[in-house]
Amino acid sequence: MTVYDADGHLMEPEEMFAALEAEFYPRRPVRVSLPLNTARGSRDALWAFEGRVLPSLGGRGTVNFYLPGDTHSRGLAASVGAQDLSDPAARLEDLDEFGIDKQAIFPTLFLVTLADDPALELALFRAYNTYVANACARSGGRLQWAGLVPFRDPDAARQELKRISDLGATAVLTLGMVWDRSLDDPAFLPVFEAAADLDLPIAIHFGWGSNGLTNLFKGTNTSFSAATTPVLWSFFYLMLSGVLTKVPHLRVGFIETGAGWVPYMVDQVRRRIGLQSDRSGGRTTLPDPLRYFEEGRVFVACEHEEDLPYLVSKLGEDCLMGASDYPHGDSSADENFVSELRRRNDLTATARDKILGGNAERFFRS
Repeated sequence: MTVYDADGHLMEPEEMFAALEAEFYPRRPVRVSLPLNTARGSRDALWAFEGRVLPSLGGRGTVNFYLPGDTHSRGLAASVGAQDLSDPAARLEDLDEFGIDKQAIFPTLFLVTLADDPALELALFRAYNTYVANACARSGGRLQWAGLVPFRDPDAARQELKRISDLGATAVLTLGMVWDRSLDDPAFLPVFEAAADLDLPIAIHFGWGSNGLTNLFKGTNTSFSAATTPVLWSFFYLMLSGVLTKVPHLRVGFIETGAGWVPYMVDQVRRRIGLQSDRSGGRTTLPDPLRYFEEGRVFVACEHEEDLPYLVSKLGEDCLMGASDYPHGDSSADENFVSELRRRNDLTATARDKILGGNAERFFRS
């Protein structure tokens, strides 16, 4: 059995942006060092970009992560080369320690919406996709990756989808919101269709997708309010918009938000489908949302300490995926999920093996 970690991360290095086209290179994110006596402490590096600093220094709109090579990162068990994939062999050694055979790689900086200019956004996405593709190509197939495409420009998104498919991407990342737009926006339908045609699933990941929403909050809980809950909203909107009916081969996954919320949202969707049916005299084109789970088209990354027997009873055993969040080391971290899941005696061996890797193998493109 292959153990497949459904959520690993790349800490972007400054060298990534060397690949930017000449017209965009002067507008690239620039790394800035801080003294150790700021509110950031040992996380003493930031990205300066388009009038912002990321991670933020405080106030409203808190966004928090570290940069590879800052003082904090140099004190972690994961080496800088493992964090930024400049040394894929070091990453693989760490995965061996955790008992992980394969890992899906997602970004870190790009869990924040960055460039208001769609052309600059595309250039940044292309630089990221090229870098992570080249790094993962040196892993002997053990490191898989999700690519970035500009949803706000469907024509450009379709072109980049074809390019990342050729480069070997196994999924497409989006956040729960794309700037001020939810994922049921009709303008995004061509992107979903193109991804499905290439057998690339959509991974809807924790992240600060809407700057307007993020700026409503301050403090350490901003990540839950502005980065976690939009993923839940995206489930609600996608199920009620009929996207999965309109694009019948599309797979979607919900990543780094736990899975305990899913039965609640399924019930909320059902209530609204029932209301639509009542108002239309019993006519509705929307199926029960669990049908998509049964068809193997909806997946959710879970955490090892969740009530997994309950989730299996509600959702079935074919949708839950183990995920480490390595090397972020934050509240979503579950780097020992393999050993923890294997200690549990309240799951069947079949369900446990599916969570450890079988379901991720079915979600991500092989």
